[in-house]
Amino acid sequence: MKRADRFFSLMKRFTVLPAVLALLALFTSCDSGGSFFTASGTTNEIIVLMDETAWEGTAGRALFDVLNSNAKALPQPEPNFRILQLVPENFSSTFKMARNVIIPEISNIYSYPKLTADIDKYAMGQVIMNIHAPDTASFVKFVSENRESIVDYFITKELERNAQYLKNQAKEPLSRAKQVFDIDIHFPKGLSNVTEHENFYWATNNAARGRQDIVIYQFPYTTETVFERDSLIGIRNRVLGRYIKGSFDSEMTTAVLTYPPDYRKMEMDGLFRAELRGLWEMSTDMMGGPFVMHAFVNENTGMVVVVEVFVYAPEMNKRNLLRNLESTLYTISIPKKEKERS
Repeated sequence: MKRADRFFSLMKRFTVLPAVLALLALFTSCDSGGSFFTASGTTNEIIVLMDETAWEGTAGRALFDVLNSNAKALPQPEPNFRILQLVPENFSSTFKMARNVIIPEISNIYSYPKLTADIDKYAMGQVIMNIHAPDTASFVKFVSENRESIVDYFITKELERNAQYLKNQAKEPLSRAKQVFDIDIHFPKGLSNVTEHENFYWATNNAARGRQDIVIYQFPYTTETVFERDSLIGIRNRVLGRYIKGSFDSEMTTAVLTYPPDYRKMEMDGLFRAELRGLWEMSTDMMGGPFVMHAFVNENTGMVVVVEVFVYAPEMNKRNLLRNLESTLYTISIPKKEKERS
C-alpha cells in the first residue's frame, strides 16, 4: 500500500468517523429546496428570534454569550458574530431572507434538548437553527455545553457561502495553481502582486490598508506525522521564513508564545486536511496578524500541498477580512485523473 493510501486509511478510521457521527448526532437538517431568492444580510450576522423577556433572561443571556464569544486566533478580541434579536411577530418577509437565523423554543413538549437545522427554507444559502429544550435550565446547559459546535456550524456555513461566491466571481480556477500544484483553487480579485520560487507561489494585494496574502507550497509526502501540529508549525516557519522577509533582516514565523495555534483534522468533499490557525509575526520587526493553513496530500502527485492565508491590518478589525480570505481554502479541490474522467 502506498504511503499516501495508508494516511487516508488512518484518517478515515481514527479521525473522520467520530467527527461525522458527532455531527449527525447533533444536527438534523432539512433541505427545503425550491427557494427562488438568495439569502441576504451582513456576513457573520445572526438573527435570534426570541421575545424580550426570554432574551433578557438566563436563556437569552446564555445564547448571547455563545454567539458573542471571541473569534479564535485574532490579535485583538472580536466577537464571532453580530447579533440581532428580533421578536417572533416581527419576523416579516424581509427578515425571512436572512442568511443566519436561530429560533429557540423552550416548551415541555420536548423531553430533552436538541438542535435541528433548516437549510434554504425561505432563501437559497439560508440556515435556520432551531434549539429545542423542555425548560430554561436545560436550554442554558445545552447551549453552553455545545457552544463550539453551534459557533463552528455557522462559521462553516459562512465560509461555504463565500467560497461559492468566489467560484461565481472567478469562473475558472487559478491557472498557475493547476500548472504547478495540480489543484483547483479560486482566488479573490486584487491579489495581483505575485512572487514565485520552485514549489512556492505567493500572491498579495500589497495594500496599505487591509493587506491580504495567500501562499501555496508543496513538498513530497513521506509520512503521516507531517500533519501533526508541531510538524506543521516547523514547516511553515522554515518555508515562509525563507521566502517572506521584512525589515531589519526579519523573517515570518509563528507566534507560538502569544497564541498557541489551534489545530484540527477535517474532511472536506472527501479530501482530508490538517488545519492550523494562529498568529504570525516577523522575527525582528513589529509586524504580525492572523493566519489559517490547510495541508493535504495530492494523490495525483504524491505531494503535500499547503495553502495559507494571512492578513496584516493593524489599523482595523480582522475577523471579516480573514474569514473572507479563508473562504479561498473552501474552493480547493483536486482535479480528477484523466482515466477517472473517461
